[in-house]
Amino acid sequence: MGRLRTGFHGEANEIATSVRAELKLGNFDPLDPWKLAEHLGIEVQKLSDIAKVEPAVLCLLEEGDRSLSAATVFNGTERRIVVNDAHETPRQCSSICHELAHGLLLHTPVVAFSASGCRYWDQEMEDEADCLGGKLLLTDQGARGIVLRNVPADFAQRKYGISREMLQYRLNMSGAERLRRSRASRRAANQ
Repeated sequence: MGRLRTGFHGEANEIATSVRAELKLGNFDPLDPWKLAEHLGIEVQKLSDIAKVEPAVLCLLEEGDRSLSAATVFNGTERRIVVNDAHETPRQCSSICHELAHGLLLHTPVVAFSASGCRYWDQEMEDEADCLGGKLLLTDQGARGIVLRNVPADFAQRKYGISREMLQYRLNMSGAERLRRSRASRRAANQ
């Protein structure tokens, strides 16, 4: 992940807080990505449903790390998210929130592939969507609360519907991991 522009974390926190308030969720409540998509008027469609109509899509229904996770498809101004439902639910949650983050950040839609078949990739937009998508699932306050209350990782993962990797990403990005190390250092120094 590259370096985010100055002020982006604050902006992303404001967006996450605002969206959660609209859904009547606090900073420590789990967020359901499908409900957020519905609230935003964005349909989430399973890749397996598309494969029933268009068999060529079957090759995308894989579980691996390099397979398609989700994509936003546009029809004029209408957005639709297609999610790979062959993936575990926590990965689907992260993928949907990433795609919703693109919309909440008003990222300009781009063509996914060039005429020569090369993947178009805007690293700054992807990093911003990763950041906001993660904050939607687990706020900075929620991540710090996990550390302050010594919540077991497996419990936090189940509560927030996130993977181990997403939990660690949010603990790192929120400063909670730094807080954990600081508390451990103080305890060790006092013994």
